[in-house]
Amino acid sequence: MRASDKERLSTIRMVQAAIKQREVDERITLDDAQVVSVLEKMVKQRKESVAQFEQGGRQDLADREKAEIALLQTYLPAQLSAARSMRS
Repeated sequence: MRASDKERLSTIRMVQAAIKQREVDERITLDDAQVVSVLEKMVKQRKESVAQFEQGGRQDLADREKAEIALLQTYLPAQLSAARSMRS
């Protein structure tokens, strides 16, 4: 927040709001797996938005969504590659 990176701050606040909203809606406190689920859902929604914005010729909005996806993915656990998971 101190670096005044407005996009990062906006995305973090959006994540906090989504987590809090789910906690209030379901009257629970989310554990780590549920928080990851919220983040994955947010990434999926943004990927769908990117496709729609690109179809509509709104590259500026698509680029903003892509930046949010990149930031959200930094908070998700690293996914195993297909080759790695087949070896296990």
